[in-house]
Amino acid sequence: MGEAIKTKVRTEAPPGSIKDGIRDIKAGLKQWPVWWTLSWYSIRSQYRRTYLGPWWMTIQQVIFVAALSFLFGVLLGQDLKTFVPYVAIGFMAFSWMTGMLQTGASCMVDAGASIKTAPGPLSIYPLKSFATNTIQFMHDATVIVIVMIVFQVHLTWSILLLPLALILIAVNGVAVALWLGPVVARYRDVGQIINALTRVLFFFTPIFWVASDLSNSQVAALSGWNPLAYLLTILRAPLLGESPTMMVLVGSAVITIVNVAAGIIHFSRAHNRLAYWL
Repeated sequence: MGEAIKTKVRTEAPPGSIKDGIRDIKAGLKQWPVWWTLSWYSIRSQYRRTYLGPWWMTIQQVIFVAALSFLFGVLLGQDLKTFVPYVAIGFMAFSWMTGMLQTGASCMVDAGASIKTAPGPLSIYPLKSFATNTIQFMHDATVIVIVMIVFQVHLTWSILLLPLALILIAVNGVAVALWLGPVVARYRDVGQIINALTRVLFFFTPIFWVASDLSNSQVAALSGWNPLAYLLTILRAPLLGESPTMMVLVGSAVITIVNVAAGIIHFSRAHNRLAYWL
């Protein structure tokens, strides 16, 4: 009898190259009208047959911020004139970032049917996740402006750092979805871990507690390890007329570089295999 012929059956595509991944991301960015429009209609569909539409989410945010500001303002003995803008900006920014984190984690799984049947750059789905949360944040930003006017927040030249902060958060939101989306597609338990972690991060991010009221060691223990704390601070400080510290600037830059590198590398290696994982 002849020797049995052994064949190795490949159940997954080989890892992709960085060049292919970057090409996919560029193609996705060029198709911005597609994912931005899809995001807009996705939000509208959630509030179909309502009079206020997406503004209902903003109203819920306002109610929660008002309750949170009053409760912890009284408990911690804070001046509500400065504490309400502090909490409002912090909570809106935190909701934007955690929204991108959670939907970015599930973006590939949620788009499983489209990925397996519709041709096109896979980076569209992380970008759609970013766009959906950013549109909602744009609604919430009107509340921030109103709060700043009502409570007469004094702005300084540090407001010029605001565009940089918005860009850093946006880039991190896309980058996280690029590497976390494929991870969750491969290991579904990671998605559940992310959902649980975001609830815990609410207490370890300076939203309702003020870092300047604590010692350096206390701040380091509570939020020194928390990437969201750095990005939130670099956004909130200019809006409150303050300048972010050098530690916050450096920390935000390092977090962004790490996320972008991880996003490009992992997405590039995984995007050929996503269809096998969904």
